[in-house]
Amino acid sequence: MTTTLKSIGIVVGLILFVSCSQSFVAAQNDQKTVPGINGVWQTIVTPRICATGNPVGPTFPGILSFSQDGTMTGTSTAVTSTYGYWNREAGRGEYSFASLSLKYDASGNFIGSRRISQNVTVDDSGNAFTSSGTFQDYNTAGSPTISGCSTSTGSRFQ
Repeated sequence: MTTTLKSIGIVVGLILFVSCSQSFVAAQNDQKTVPGINGVWQTIVTPRICATGNPVGPTFPGILSFSQDGTMTGTSTAVTSTYGYWNREAGRGEYSFASLSLKYDASGNFIGSRRISQNVTVDDSGNAFTSSGTFQDYNTAGSPTISGCSTSTGSRFQ
């Protein structure tokens, strides 16, 4: 009886081990096929009214660069260089980033900063993304001034 129980225990243990191993390998394979955000992206940003989602003002181009270590940089015609970090989110091709840039007036005087937060979805090709999020401007004293929303599309620079 003891030998039979030991045998059953060993078989159950092996079945659990094999099942867990297969799940782990499948999860790793899924991660390998998920397009990454690393690299340089050309973007078109559309400012939007947060309450309605309607476009406001002209679209403008930008460039974003996402490094493997979780940092990112970028520039556009709306802000100076921006620096920040990105995170991998739970969904397939889902990411988020937050960045900070300095703002200057037309004469080159420092007038504050801008924080941008975006949620990004990289498509299955790995060569295009869409994003949506917010921005908050701050004056030189660090007090919030204007805020808004935006969406963007991106194409991988190759």
